[in-house]
Amino acid sequence: MKGRLFIIPVIILFLSCTVSPDQYRTLSGNIQYKGNQKGPVQIRLYKWNVSSQGKVHSLSKRDIYGAKKPFKEITLNQPSAYEFSQLPSGLYSVLAYMDLDKDLQLDFKPIEPMGWSTSHPGAGYSPVDLSKEDKANVDCLLRSPTPFPEKDIQTEHGALRWINGLPVLQLQGTVEERGYAHGYLLGRQIIDFFEFYIIEDVWRSAKKYTDIFVPFLETNLRIPLELEKESQALIQGMKDSGIEMKVESLKRNFNQTDLLAINAYIERRAAFSVSPSSCTQFAFWGDFTQNTKLQGGLVVARNMDGECDVRKVTVSHFLLFAVNPSEPGHKRWISFMWPGFMGTISGINEDGLYSMENAGGTGPGQVVGNITPCSWIQRDILERGVPEMNPSKILKEMNRFKCDGGGVTAPGSIILWAFPYQGQENAAFVYEGDRCGGKMRCPEDVRPVHPHNIMASNHHKVYGFNPDQALTSFGREVSFSSL
Repeated sequence: MKGRLFIIPVIILFLSCTVSPDQYRTLSGNIQYKGNQKGPVQIRLYKWNVSSQGKVHSLSKRDIYGAKKPFKEITLNQPSAYEFSQLPSGLYSVLAYMDLDKDLQLDFKPIEPMGWSTSHPGAGYSPVDLSKEDKANVDCLLRSPTPFPEKDIQTEHGALRWINGLPVLQLQGTVEERGYAHGYLLGRQIIDFFEFYIIEDVWRSAKKYTDIFVPFLETNLRIPLELEKESQALIQGMKDSGIEMKVESLKRNFNQTDLLAINAYIERRAAFSVSPSSCTQFAFWGDFTQNTKLQGGLVVARNMDGECDVRKVTVSHFLLFAVNPSEPGHKRWISFMWPGFMGTISGINEDGLYSMENAGGTGPGQVVGNITPCSWIQRDILERGVPEMNPSKILKEMNRFKCDGGGVTAPGSIILWAFPYQGQENAAFVYEGDRCGGKMRCPEDVRPVHPHNIMASNHHKVYGFNPDQALTSFGREVSFSSL
C-alpha cells in the first residue's frame, strides 16, 4: 500500500508535464532559391525565450552565429518543401542556408545563400506564433551578395584590382568620369550593399525605408552640385554595365535616392531619435611612439563596431577607394568604405589629413533641413585640402556646411581629425557636433590629459556635456560600449 501511495503522485506529475498529441503544432513551408549554386540546405528552427514576466527575447545575430542552439534542424538535399512537426506552443523563427562546403555550419567563405522567416520584405527575424494556431506556413528565400570578381577588371577612368589581397577601386578623372566608372565596375555590389545592409540591417524593413527615409532624403538633404553630378553618372554607369537594376525587397529599380541613402546612411539619426551605434578611435604620437619605428610619428586606428549585418556584407564588400581627381587643385585621397560611396567617413588624403567619424548623440528637437551628408563633408575637405591643418581651420571648413539648425553634422557625430606629427601643438583632435552646433576637443581638454594622445567613442565630452552628469550624453545614459 505504501508503494502505491508513492507511485501515484509521480505518475500524476509526469502526466501533467507532457503535451498531449492534440496540443502539438506544425510549421512547414518551402525553401526557395533562384541562383546557380547547388548544395544541401540546412534549416534551423529557433524557439524564442519568454521570461516568467512575459518578456520576449527575440532572435539575435549572436544566436545565428552560434550563441543559441537551434530547437530543431532539418537537412534537405536541395531547396524544396520542409516540415517541423510535434512542436510545443510558442514563438519560433526559421533560418535556412545552402551548406556549400557541407560542414553543417553557416559560413561566409564561401558566401552561403541564406534566408529567414519574415513578416514583410526586408525585415529581420520575425516570430512565427504557434501559441494560437496549430499550423503555420513559412517560406524562406535564400539569397547571397555577389562577391567581387576574382580577376582585375577595368574601364575608362577606373579599375577594380586586388592589391595585397584587398579589393581596391581606382578612380580618376572628373566627378562624372569617376562616378560612371564606379557604377559600371561595381553595379551589382552596390545594389547588394544597399539591399542587404541599408534595407535589411539599418532599416530592417522595406516599408519603413520607403515611408520614412525616402521622404526625408528627398526633402531634408542639401545635395551639392558635384554630388549631384557624380551620383547621376554613377547610376548611368550601373545601367550601361547591363546588370539587373531591380531591388528585390522594393519591387522596383535602384535609383538615385537609393544611392543617396547609402551615402547618407548615418543621417538616419537626423530623421528621428536613434541610439548611437558602436565605434571607437584613438591617436598616439610623440612620447608614445618615440621608441618605435615611427620615431615619434602619428599612429591612428578605428573600429567600426556598429556596421555588422547578419550576412556580413560589410565584410565581404569592404573596399579601398583610391581616388585621383582631375579638377585643378584637388587632392588625391583614399577611403575605406563600401560600394556606392561617393563620400567617406573613413578617409585620408595625399597630405596625410585623416578624417574618420563615430556616431554621436544629439539633444531633443525638431528635424531640420538643408543637411549635407557627413560623408560628403569629410570627402570635400579631404579632396580640397586645408592650407593649415589645425582645429580652427578644420572647423572653419566644416562650417561651410551648416544646416538649418546651425550645426554641421545633423545626426550627431564625433569626427577624429589627424595629420602627420611634425612638432605641432595638436596632431589630432576631435569634432563633436550635431544639428545645432559643434566644438573641437583637443588632447588636453579631458582625461586622459596628455598632449600626445586622444581617443573617441560615441558620446560627447565637451559639446553638450554636463560635468554634473558625467555618465550621460544629452540626458541619455552612455552605453557600456561607449564607456
